[in-house]
Amino acid sequence: MKMLTKRSRYDVLAPIVLFVVLYLALEIIIRMFAIPRYVLPSPTQILLSFLSQATTVIIPNLIITLQEIFVGLLFGIPLGIVLAAFMTQFKILDKAFSPFVILLATTPLLTLVPLLMLWLGLGIQIKMIAVAISTFPIVMLNAATGFSNVDDLKLELMKALGASRLQTFFRVILPAASPSVFTGVKLGCIFATTTAIGAEFVGGNVGLGSKILMATSFIQTDIAFACILAVALIGIVLYGLVAFLERRIVTWET
Repeated sequence: MKMLTKRSRYDVLAPIVLFVVLYLALEIIIRMFAIPRYVLPSPTQILLSFLSQATTVIIPNLIITLQEIFVGLLFGIPLGIVLAAFMTQFKILDKAFSPFVILLATTPLLTLVPLLMLWLGLGIQIKMIAVAISTFPIVMLNAATGFSNVDDLKLELMKALGASRLQTFFRVILPAASPSVFTGVKLGCIFATTTAIGAEFVGGNVGLGSKILMATSFIQTDIAFACILAVALIGIVLYGLVAFLERRIVTWET
């Protein structure tokens, strides 16, 4: 227990110490070489801009970006897991869907956003659809890997006990594949964040992505970095939440 507590402290302190070191080093370098604020603001200037723009710019647009991400994940994650389950249980579906899923996974989704806007308009729904489309292939591929790599002895035992396909899936396959599923969800959160910001770059005037683009066009670099900081916080929090859920659910792996 003492070793685990000590390790937990290191896990928390190590990134904090590194952040402080990088913060101070960047602050000193920028001040030492008198780098203009419009080129590269110091960490302190970025933090002050973040605080000063929080209520007027960052939080309102952060809420919009979060809506795009959460709704996209709400559709993308279940779709990826369900499709992976069907594809691994029925080989004909695997043969039929695999090429299209791989095509979506390898195609930069930002190339599809202008077409989606042409077909469906310029609303926030376009970003949500883009997030869902970018999320489900990565979730599906990781979940399918987990579903396909279950111990054969466990499957044979369930078969010998007369378990149905559904019972085998929920009692053996899904628990065994949970680490892979959670890995896909964590990657899906990263893809969702980058896709939402990228879609906001392409079109629209709301969301953190559009504000980053607008700030850089007016050479308000400190505000642009403040918005980027908000985007980074979204990714970190989402990843942390999924990792927290994984530790609570996948207890047999610890």
